[in-house]
Amino acid sequence: MTSQSLPKEFKRLECWCSRWALSNSNERSRQRQNSTLDELEEFYSSFLPLAEKALIHLSGFKLGELPKEEALLLKLLLSLAEVTPAIEWYGQPRVIDGLDPERFPAALLLKDLSP
Repeated sequence: MTSQSLPKEFKRLECWCSRWALSNSNERSRQRQNSTLDELEEFYSSFLPLAEKALIHLSGFKLGELPKEEALLLKLLLSLAEVTPAIEWYGQPRVIDGLDPERFPAALLLKDLSP
């Protein structure tokens, strides 16, 4: 992931793209679990102050029609949502007393929801 760029007001977050701009919830969960708490806290504290601004920015676009820069920003926001409970609730990368997340692949869950 070399030539990824974010909207100009979020350029300072580009250093996180190669690690956290992931395509699906399984990848985000796996990245969270394979990170140290210090790594999660660094991502969280870097992005959290811009999260509301990012949400407001993205609200001006239709989900299925996001330009590449906004799609990348959304992926980072989804990773922030993945990391936040680890920081705010659990104090560790894994969910306390949780089930193995590999038992619930996102693709299988979405398949079950299809008409």
